[in-house]
Amino acid sequence: MNKKLVALAVSLAPFTSFAANYSVDARIDAMGGAGTVASDYLAAGFHNPALVALEPHSSFGVLLPTLGVQYRDPDDLVDALEDFGDVYDRFQADATSETNRTDAANALSNLQNKVAYLSGGIGGAVAVPTNSISGNLFVKAYTEAVVLPEVSDSDITAIENSTTSAPTLTSEARVLAFGLVDVGLALAGNIEFMGQRIALGVTPKTQKLYTYHYQVSVEDFNVDDWDADNNRTEESAFNMDIGAAWQNGPVRIGFAAKNLIANDITTTNRWARQYTYELKPLMTVGSAYVTDLFTMALDIDLNEQTRFAQAAGPEIKDNTQMIRFGTEFNAWGWAQARAGYMLDLEDTLDGTLTLGLGLSPFNTVHLDLAAQLIDSNSYGGSLQLAMTF
Repeated sequence: MNKKLVALAVSLAPFTSFAANYSVDARIDAMGGAGTVASDYLAAGFHNPALVALEPHSSFGVLLPTLGVQYRDPDDLVDALEDFGDVYDRFQADATSETNRTDAANALSNLQNKVAYLSGGIGGAVAVPTNSISGNLFVKAYTEAVVLPEVSDSDITAIENSTTSAPTLTSEARVLAFGLVDVGLALAGNIEFMGQRIALGVTPKTQKLYTYHYQVSVEDFNVDDWDADNNRTEESAFNMDIGAAWQNGPVRIGFAAKNLIANDITTTNRWARQYTYELKPLMTVGSAYVTDLFTMALDIDLNEQTRFAQAAGPEIKDNTQMIRFGTEFNAWGWAQARAGYMLDLEDTLDGTLTLGLGLSPFNTVHLDLAAQLIDSNSYGGSLQLAMTF
């Protein structure tokens, strides 16, 4: 397990901060993130505000905390970046050594065309279902980052051809991070349409947006230095989510639109190159089959979700459009086993298997754990605690 990458992912969470759909919910994380209609009223603010009213006879509830972290580093990039500094130091100390020269050239070449992704989140909510207008007051904070080197072929050639001294490198490494804090009130009610009950919801919310841009020569990369204050920008904004959910027996169908007001935030002008994070609306449709003992859910993003863009430099492949599938087996309200799968239609992220467990004694205390299994060097996990009265 990459301890340095875990440290970076965890360090992202405290200043704001799990998922490509900006949700924070260990139960739904274990179900592949398919929460548009399968989530409950406690986490409705994270997925679909209409869900606050879908079960109007539910109890008053508190969700606190829910938190998670995920890292994807299939090529062990972060360790390779930090190890390169030591390799290059040895080469600088004795540039006449053929072994040092070969090690330095190979180590730099090994950084090419690699990228690591990280995310972390934390949140909480208080929900009050009623027969008229139900409400869910929530706060969630989310951060995601991309770690990427920009290796110059000329640097590799210069190392290979040097005989007396180490060349000055132009290759760079950078961390780009985005943070989002939402404080919102999800409000929902039910209407009758052609004999069917439909829950409609809206979430006005305030937002705080952050970016970090850490840039350094590739031989000086240090994972602990990314969050210096002069690497940060921040802005405040207002936004809104809307949602709808229809239920007929065990069948549910719904729709959610998050962040209806598009917002951009640009990274610091400290460096020659600036990046813009594009927070745009995300539209998702969902369906689910829900009974007391079994739930099966499917979510599909209707549009691509963009992230960092730049006017110059290599393109950053961080766009996603997800399909999420999940199941839950409920042992008479006392314990739950969950599994799911996430697939990225843009092929930015590898497919992800999700697993989880829940404990809910007396249907009062709810403890949920989730794990994400991606590859041998990419993992994720989340947990949450809730009380219903």
